Amino acid sequence: MKPTLKFLICIWLLIISSIVNAQQPSFARYKVRLFRGNPAKIRIKGNKLAEEFRTIIKDTYYSKNDIKRWHGATGLNFAGHYCFAYWGCGSPCQMSAIIDLKTGIVYEGPPASLGYEFKKNSRLLIVNPGNTADSCFYCQPKYWVLNERNKKFVQLH
Repeated sequence: MKPTLKFLICIWLLIISSIVNAQQPSFARYKVRLFRGNPAKIRIKGNKLAEEFRTIIKDTYYSKNDIKRWHGATGLNFAGHYCFAYWGCGSPCQMSAIIDLKTGIVYEGPPASLGYEFKKNSRLLIVNPGNTADSCFYCQPKYWVLNERNKKFVQLH
């Protein structure tokens, strides 16, 4: 094979891989600054979601050891100034909420079947991360981004 043909094939492969990578959402694309203040007290009263799931929400927000063991990151763990809490609601079912550390207000998060992936310095949330089973409709990975203005998640793709 001639050197110029090899070069053209390499360039073509680089272009294709960059297109594929650009289609996949990344945590770096939705980066935010981390909150450095003191967390507000959670506002439970008058919030139906917070009242119904107060224990798991409070335990995740206040970093109880058993929650750290089961779920990993607690406290400030999502989108710069939120605590992302989640819990089981049957098999396979998980529900979630975010708590604003600045205000203590609880907001609803998206449901999942096979867990979540999130970072404290990014607004991106991956629901059902890493699943590749084509036959399982409810197991497919979904990408969500937190809209800071209305405190709602917007699904990508």
